[in-house]
Amino acid sequence: MKLPVSPYPSIGEIVYEVAVRSGLVLSTDISNLYEDLKAFKDDRKRPGLDPIEIPTTILYSLEARLADYLGDPYAANLIFVGARRWLEFYAGFVTRHDAGLLERQHMRELLWPTIFGVGGYLLLNAVYLVLPLVKPTVVLNSSAPFGCVIKALCTRGSKDYSLICEHRAKEHGIDFDNCRDTLDAWLKGPAVPNLDRALELLKALGLDYEMGPKLWVVAGRLLSRTPLEYRKSIANHFSLTELTIADAEEAFFWRKREVAMDNVRQYSIGPDRPYGALREALYNPDVPRDAAAVQDMLTRLERTWEPIAGQTYHIVEWLRARFLVLCRQNEKALEHYQAAYNLGVGRDPDIFKNVLAEALALAGKLGKKKLVKRYDSLLGLHWMGEWDGESSSLPELFDKRFDPRLFYD
Repeated sequence: MKLPVSPYPSIGEIVYEVAVRSGLVLSTDISNLYEDLKAFKDDRKRPGLDPIEIPTTILYSLEARLADYLGDPYAANLIFVGARRWLEFYAGFVTRHDAGLLERQHMRELLWPTIFGVGGYLLLNAVYLVLPLVKPTVVLNSSAPFGCVIKALCTRGSKDYSLICEHRAKEHGIDFDNCRDTLDAWLKGPAVPNLDRALELLKALGLDYEMGPKLWVVAGRLLSRTPLEYRKSIANHFSLTELTIADAEEAFFWRKREVAMDNVRQYSIGPDRPYGALREALYNPDVPRDAAAVQDMLTRLERTWEPIAGQTYHIVEWLRARFLVLCRQNEKALEHYQAAYNLGVGRDPDIFKNVLAEALALAGKLGKKKLVKRYDSLLGLHWMGEWDGESSSLPELFDKRFDPRLFYD
């Protein structure tokens, strides 16, 4: 089966897009970082439980790059502490909200008016508090956000434009008119300079040692590379009062529920509904043990969900894996747990609540220490997991996840 793509943008994609759009990875002295980020952006394409880890080394490199640009390591650290907290929130957010039958285009339409929108609001509002240069809504609704920022910094208008062109012409030994053409392109958009060139603009204006203008340049560059429809989503949050992440998450939940209900009507799946009975048979010890009946339900579940296999097959793999454990076919079961993770990560909270938790207990039972560590790391990243980290407690953990009364002897 073709590995389905999670509707949620991965953490790798988010870090990559922000870093590239803001210009933090285009300096010649960190070319390796660009390749690392590109590989991390593609983490969802790699099987084998590789996705979803926040790349500490990459974030450190980006922080160092920002510190170099700002000339202030402390300010760069404060910014990245906020960024890390937002990424950690997002990592936990994915585990709380299932994606159901939604696809990538649905999720973008849901995340920008809510979660991403409030994140952008918090970022731009912080820049505005440092230096109230121009109203955030003006920048967000501009056809050229970076140009809007530069125009606001050029308080003397054309005189400052000439000063910038003279400085760049002298710095690079190029024609003044060419510099003016380049500046015009930056002012009108969508073209933007890299951070090194942008710093030249500030230097020409005598602003290259000030924090506020530097932050506005980064924000302007980032916004210029963000589609207008998404910028409008950020702008909408400036009209709200006492905005919180919790409010955005609640708004996301209700929007997602409405879209999912509308979307599900287009699918025509079989009339058989063995899922509930199957869950009961595999998790409730009061249900009589009947392995043949469970196998039949698994076959029927796979058949009835065939029209939506890409969105649901991880559930079939998960329940099949659990059934195999209860039939004492542990090695085979572990393969199905890994398949369930690869098929369902970023789509279903049960991947973390059940699949990885059960896989960890099973790996401990099989004495696979590396897998135990890997599963525990993934659960910990998403603020989940119940193992205390002690090898001696793994047998107890297995019995907790797989009640001995459930086995088919």
